[in-house]
Amino acid sequence: MGKKKVLIIEDEKNILEAQAMILEEEYEVIKATDGEQGYELARKHYPDLIVLDLMLPNRGGYDLCFSFRQDEKLKDTKILMVTALSQEIDKKKGKMVGTDHYMTKPFEPDEFYEKVKSLIEDAN
Repeated sequence: MGKKKVLIIEDEKNILEAQAMILEEEYEVIKATDGEQGYELARKHYPDLIVLDLMLPNRGGYDLCFSFRQDEKLKDTKILMVTALSQEIDKKKGKMVGTDHYMTKPFEPDEFYEKVKSLIEDAN
């Protein structure tokens, strides 16, 4: 069986590469640096999990998450929203548009890996 696919949508290159490095041994990692590219790659690859930054160029995380939930083939894809915004209202908005989990940056690499792993396991 092939590796599970994780799409990371993150505009900060150093964070994108760090997240990819944590996951690429275990998962097939697909990378996008803005919202539109992320949406196109999600529709092309149908990942098992989407790691989604909230503040992105071209299309924000809330809008993307909502769009993924409206898409017949992506509506059940697990979504991990990762952001520097830690206000309770931001977390509530994330839940309202359909995120499965919300992580606040910065976080430990092990914490990130374990959350990705548990969300993918929950999907199966």
